[in-house]
Amino acid sequence: MTEPLSIETILAEFNDNSEAWVLQDKTSQKYVYIPHPKYPDRNPVHFFLSKADAERVLTEILEVNQNLRNRNILPVSVKLLKAIKSIAADKTSGFVVHPPNEVFEFVNSQNL
Repeated sequence: MTEPLSIETILAEFNDNSEAWVLQDKTSQKYVYIPHPKYPDRNPVHFFLSKADAERVLTEILEVNQNLRNRNILPVSVKLLKAIKSIAADKTSGFVVHPPNEVFEFVNSQNL
């Protein structure tokens, strides 16, 4: 399986103006945490490089988690480096930046 982007790749390939997409509950204004098997003791926020990728993953999440279906969760655009720096300061959270091919593999592996 494709891996999320490393911090070295993120810092080398993105700048302060680079945008990414994140899932956010519009009512609470909080980012949606999605458990990741690679980070069992963290609450990772997942960043996507396109709105379409964020929407695909949101569709999958809502398909399997009934509790989230009535929430107002939407993909929102953020400045990638600013957002990950603020998340990195919180020791209980973490972040994952997904390249498009990883999102494609995830969605296709769901066999829906």
